[in-house]
Amino acid sequence: MTDVATEMNAILGKLAPVVLPPAEYPPSAIVRDTPREELLDRIRNNASKIDMTLTDDHWDVINFVLDFYVHCCEADDPGYVSQQVYWKYVDCSYDENCENPLDQIDEKDCPYGKLSATEATNGYRVYRILLKAFADKGGKKHLYRLFPLGPLFTIHLLAQLPRLRHDVDPHFGTAY
Repeated sequence: MTDVATEMNAILGKLAPVVLPPAEYPPSAIVRDTPREELLDRIRNNASKIDMTLTDDHWDVINFVLDFYVHCCEADDPGYVSQQVYWKYVDCSYDENCENPLDQIDEKDCPYGKLSATEATNGYRVYRILLKAFADKGGKKHLYRLFPLGPLFTIHLLAQLPRLRHDVDPHFGTAY
């Protein structure tokens, strides 16, 4: 067994990945509906369990992924935060001059593009956006130096988010 496979088995022995059908539990909906501090605490605790020291560079990538899920991925439900927002949304669907409170996201907030809830469950699609976002710091080389088992796989494991489709393919030796 290779060193990476041994390391992955040791980590998986300490932190079991959440294996849920990704199509039914898009990470964007979970990250959006979970308080940020709770996610960050979970990441810190799980990193300490596997003796992983998180540097500022790690946190840059982690925060980018979490922010991307919140702001640039659609969720299957519209995310009504209150009855007032819901009824304002309903009223706005009939009045084109109405300001819809759910249309707060500008394209400038998502310079690398947006993904649908289904696309956001595919490891490769999210990985490509991650490469674009960190191209100026070294792209793939930078990300795998920080997360040798794959940036998305590791972040999802630490945050206890559902696994993405095709996040690890042992037949081709890829891990996103």
